[in-house]
Amino acid sequence: MTSLKLQGESLSYSHKAFSPGSATLFFVPNREQNVLRKGSKGVAICIETGITTRVEKSDSMDIRFNGIPIDNSVQEEVAKLLNFTGKIFSYSDLPPSSGFGLSAGAALTAAAAIIGNDAVSGEIYEMAHRIELQRGTGLGDVQSQMTGGFHVRLKGGSFPYSVTERILEGPSELIILPFKKKIPTGEVIQSPSSLEEIVTNGKKAFKSFMRKPTLKNAFLVGRKFAFDSELVSQKAEKILDDLNGKYASVSLIGDSIIALYDQESLDVLRKYGDPIKTKISSTGLTLLT
Repeated sequence: MTSLKLQGESLSYSHKAFSPGSATLFFVPNREQNVLRKGSKGVAICIETGITTRVEKSDSMDIRFNGIPIDNSVQEEVAKLLNFTGKIFSYSDLPPSSGFGLSAGAALTAAAAIIGNDAVSGEIYEMAHRIELQRGTGLGDVQSQMTGGFHVRLKGGSFPYSVTERILEGPSELIILPFKKKIPTGEVIQSPSSLEEIVTNGKKAFKSFMRKPTLKNAFLVGRKFAFDSELVSQKAEKILDDLNGKYASVSLIGDSIIALYDQESLDVLRKYGDPIKTKISSTGLTLLT
């Protein structure tokens, strides 16, 4: 892939970018070999709780997440592709590897912040998508986070092959309970038996959702898909049992819980950790002032 170039930036420039977190409720992996066509269709909810990255050019590299230096990061990979040297500081209330697309968001925000006002969304989209697939961190988070909101991925992949459609939904409060997942996404989607089951169940879920494309139905369909595909851990199953009758599911692929907000659901989730109250995001990847 051809590296993007910084154009006429001064040594003192500083930019920030934001990406919403992404919770996939169900998905259907495709079998494309072309990395730009490879991905998944399905339904996801992007949330206001996400990741923000600030960059500042300097003579040495300094990459941090929530103030802690990190190695072998997606931010470093983006910096190398863009011939950037400097500070790359990312911040999030979400823990890494919690199933909310933090790796994809880190790639997107690092690229957008480094390129700044010269950013072209298609080039950033392609770069982050390649990194996501090469690292095995997901099959559709970049596509979702470029779009934002509550949406359906009608055709998976990267620009210009993907097709995503936002679904109109009134203001909705959500609550999430993030947990660090035990099994990397790549291990699950690379297992032939797991992949076949996911594809079969995903196609059924997609048809069921498209007959009634609402937020509440997305939770119902997603929950069934996750259980049928054996993507729910014992811990998450216990929590969802306690949330019986509520619109709740897991954020795939992981143990984290996402649900429509009400006080009863909040009280249940507080028994298991520190839930975060959030909303459906109104935007996708955004360059900040």
